[in-house]
Amino acid sequence: MDDDDVHLVHRAKRGDTDAFEAIVRNYQNFAYRTAYGVTQNHVDAKDVVQESFVKVFVSLHTLKEERTFPTWLARIIVRTGVDWLAIHRRARDVHMDLTNIPSNQRESQSVDTRIDVQRGLALLSMEHRTALLLRDVQGFAYEDIAKILDIPIGTVRSRIHNARQQLRRTLLGTEGG
Repeated sequence: MDDDDVHLVHRAKRGDTDAFEAIVRNYQNFAYRTAYGVTQNHVDAKDVVQESFVKVFVSLHTLKEERTFPTWLARIIVRTGVDWLAIHRRARDVHMDLTNIPSNQRESQSVDTRIDVQRGLALLSMEHRTALLLRDVQGFAYEDIAKILDIPIGTVRSRIHNARQQLRRTLLGTEGG
């Protein structure tokens, strides 16, 4: 988190709505990637992001240290995503959102790989998938993931290791061994 973002969070905590709008713009892609990692669905991820930013706006004043904002935001998004799934997708299977497939022939192999990875991620439990995405996609440290998910660091390490192993087995199976 750079100093400009720290300053924006500080201003937003004091009620500056322009600063909060800037925060939303700066973190909307991060928020979407995190929400999509939990929901595995484009529409649900967008709804989770919107709901999460409302929660952030209401409770931003409770954030003690501005530099911890990304971790705090990720925690809100993950919890909101888990709650969203429990309420809105009780009986549905994980839906693979593949609407962004490019038509360019050069990208078809890359697209196939992304589809295989998405399918592999969808097969992981939500706990394993979320821990893996927070680490490997969002780049959080193990300690931060433990805070976000409110679990011991050993559990974080175990989930990430197991998720990587299962994803590797899935991808090797998809590629024919």
